[in-house]
Amino acid sequence: MFITNFHAHSRFDDGREDPESYIKAAVLKNFKVFGFSAHAPIPYDSGWNMKEEDFDLYIHTSRMLKEKYKDSIQIYTGLETDFFPGCTDWRNKRGIDYTIGAVHFLVNEETGAFMPVDGNRHEFEETLRSFGGDIHAFIRAYYGKVREMLLKMPPNIVAHLDVIRKNNSNNAYFSEDDEVYRNEVYNTLEIISLTHCIVEVNTGGISRGYVNTPYPSRWILEACLDMDIPIMVNSDTHHPDTIDFYFSEACEMLRSIGFRHQRILYDDEWRDVSLMP
Repeated sequence: MFITNFHAHSRFDDGREDPESYIKAAVLKNFKVFGFSAHAPIPYDSGWNMKEEDFDLYIHTSRMLKEKYKDSIQIYTGLETDFFPGCTDWRNKRGIDYTIGAVHFLVNEETGAFMPVDGNRHEFEETLRSFGGDIHAFIRAYYGKVREMLLKMPPNIVAHLDVIRKNNSNNAYFSEDDEVYRNEVYNTLEIISLTHCIVEVNTGGISRGYVNTPYPSRWILEACLDMDIPIMVNSDTHHPDTIDFYFSEACEMLRSIGFRHQRILYDDEWRDVSLMP
């Protein structure tokens, strides 16, 4: 199978090892392509975003590795970008090959406070309290912000689309069969289908013990197939040991749904490659 990964975090942001260790691991596992996607800088200290002063070194390091390993693997330099009021548009920054767009937090319109969507359970409940405990309002705000990102600043790849379910084990806060929830997802997929963005199938929530299935859920991926939305398998890795975590299972699931290809960046072009083993 054509093995690739475009969602990876190193010591430049909240990953645990230097970038070259990821490339060495990828070469050993016969990857064709590997992409770095550091969390783009934001104007507050999140603890997980790259610092703006490290941006140039990040680009330089990735380019150096691209040249050093050019006979073994293709390497691309991306960013996982956050969308919020006043955010920087990183899409055309020099040295950036692609962006993975995400909504990790919402912003309180009254206080300007950042409210996590995919933080720990305590942080999730704090955000929910900001909506008066109304989970439907929270869901609408999250997917509404994703749609705004898609319309105003469409990325190449949409990150972990339903990450709002990270803390929703055993339907602790909502059911995915809920009409409001499903409508918000379907409305978002409609916009994705118009913007031609790629939906990533993200296994990182499994490797870190948050969820038991990839983001997004199977029924969402079934809708993606019906709507001809391209997909891509990513590990959202934070350590070289997990660069291909759950890939075999994810690809098997995708094939069972009916997907035969994933869309990737290869030879400097976006193209479809086989998902078949």
